[in-house]
Formats: sequence, C-alpha cells, structure tokens
Amino acid sequence: MRKFNKKILNVSVIGMGIGEKHVQIYLENIYCNLVSICEFDIQKLKKLKNKYPEVKIYDNSQHIFNDPNIDLVSIASYDNYHSEQVIAAIKNNKHVMIEKPLCLNENEFKRIHRTHIANKRINMSSNFVLRSNDRFKKIKKEIHSNDFGDILFIDCDYLWGRKEKLFGWRADMDFYSIILGAAIHMIDLVMWMMQSKPKTVYAAGNKIGMEGSNINNNCFAILILKFNNGVIAKITGNGSCVHPHFHGIKIFGSKQTAIHDLDDAYFLNKSQSGFKRKMIIEPYPQKETRKEIINSFVDSIVNSQLNALVTQQDVYNVMSVGLAAEKSIKTQKEINIDYLQL
Repeated sequence: MRKFNKKILNVSVIGMGIGEKHVQIYLENIYCNLVSICEFDIQKLKKLKNKYPEVKIYDNSQHIFNDPNIDLVSIASYDNYHSEQVIAAIKNNKHVMIEKPLCLNENEFKRIHRTHIANKRINMSSNFVLRSNDRFKKIKKEIHSNDFGDILFIDCDYLWGRKEKLFGWRADMDFYSIILGAAIHMIDLVMWMMQSKPKTVYAAGNKIGMEGSNINNNCFAILILKFNNGVIAKITGNGSCVHPHFHGIKIFGSKQTAIHDLDDAYFLNKSQSGFKRKMIIEPYPQKETRKEIINSFVDSIVNSQLNALVTQQDVYNVMSVGLAAEKSIKTQKEINIDYLQL
C-alpha cells in the first residue's frame, strides 16, 4: 500500500500524442497536480483547452521550464526535441520523465550527463513500459530462480507493424533511429530480465521497404549483444514489417526454454517422457499496467527511500547500449560499450 508523507508534485506534460496518456496517469495520481500542458499543434491546442479547462495550455515549452512552481516534467515531444528539453528541465530543477529515446547522438548524451552530474538532486526516468508486464515479470522471476539453468541465448524482436508512422514526423527529422526509437524497448527488457549489462554490441541495418519515405536512416536493425558470462542476445527493430505490433522474445537455457510469440506463450521442458509445455497464463500486452512506470517514478520522488521501476542509471545504461549500436552500424565493427555513471 502506498503510504507516504504527503507531498504534492506540480506536473507539466510536453507533447500530447503519447503524452496524453501521461496526463491521464497524473490526473489519477493523488500525489500529482497537473498544472500545464505544452503542444505545438495549433489544431490540438483548441481541443485541449476545451478538454482540460483548468490546466494552463502553452505552445512554447519555455513557459514550463521558466515556471518555478513546476516540480516534474513529462517529455513526450518528437525525438529531436528531447535532448534540449531534458537539459532545460534539469537546469531549472525539475524532475524528468522522458519518453524514449533520451537523445539521438553521443554529443547530446554527454551534454545531458554533464548537466545531470551538476544537479544530482534531480531524478529522471524513462517510460520503458515492458517492465510492467506480468508475463515478462514471470519469465524474469524464473530466470533468477534458476529454472532455466544456464542461459544460452536470447532472441528478441520489436515488430512495429505500423509502417505508416515512418511517413509522419519521423520522416521530417534529420535523423531517426529505429534502434533508439523502437529496439530500445527490447534492449531494456533483456538487461532488466538478466540484471546484467552487455559488454559489446555488433549491429547492422537496412532501409528496405521504405520507398517513398524521407527517412534517411535504417528502418530495420539487428543487434548482437555479448555479456560477460558468455550469453548472447539478438535484438531486432523492424519498422517496415507486415506483422501486428508485437514484442517477441525467446529465451533458451540448459534446463528450460521460454517462448513468447504471437499465438502462445509457454515454458518448454524435457523429461524422460519427452518435451512438456507449461503455458504462461500471465496476460500480454496488459496495457493497463503500464501506468506503473510513471506512478513508481512519482513514488520515488515523494519518498526517497523508494526506487522507481526504471531508475535514472537504467536510462543511462540502456542509452549507452543503443548509441554503441548506432556506432557499430556506422563503423561496421563490434563496439565495446562504455557506460556513463551518475
């Protein structure tokens, strides 16, 4: 049961695409007071003023950063705005919930890190929603109960199944990353399940299937992650595939295998009588639990004894892998991953 010393956080949300889901979570959270919203789309602004009459509506995010009464900012704007908005929030003493990705390149990443180091009292998290799913929690629990024995190989696919989104604002960006914008969820899922950080990454990609789009980077990428204990994980971000939106994962161990695919989810074991399936009954995609990520972040601010489900070090770790993967694609080499620490 959530029981803290009462403290109300004044909250603002930037970007009202996925950001509107953030708004609903903050409106329901007893420790939050939604003060303001920022949206650049003029047509959306008119609707927002009618929908949220008691909330300040801005078309310029600087109003939010300049407001000394704001404690927490949720950033759900287009990817190419994230870096500057995160830095502005930290400099103005506001906790940050950031939609992935945190930023788009190594220079932005280092600037954010330097800014954060200079103001460590600021908490940051990112909306890695797959951690809130009970099916993935179940698989993680069995990994750490040694039900799998030794993990041999992990196979993950981020199947976007929404190719039309690559023809919208993403195509107008100077650089869009299918790794940082999509596969990053699977990078986080693997690291969270394993409770371990890969030491190297090799990545490759292509633009097949994106004829007619202005996307100037890969719409498909494959990553090979190697861990210190010898485990190898393969992760794909597949932006132009014909497939329902899905987060596929298979984990192969010396004693057990887990399969989560489009039709079924089950553990596979072998006995003297042959192979036996044990169905995984925990639900997927279970979107109703995704609010746990933001709510746990709020809890960690209100009560410093608690950790968010996605800690700020988690955000830096996952971004370190994603940016190393982009470097691997450019250099066509396996990259040793350097992790930025707070």
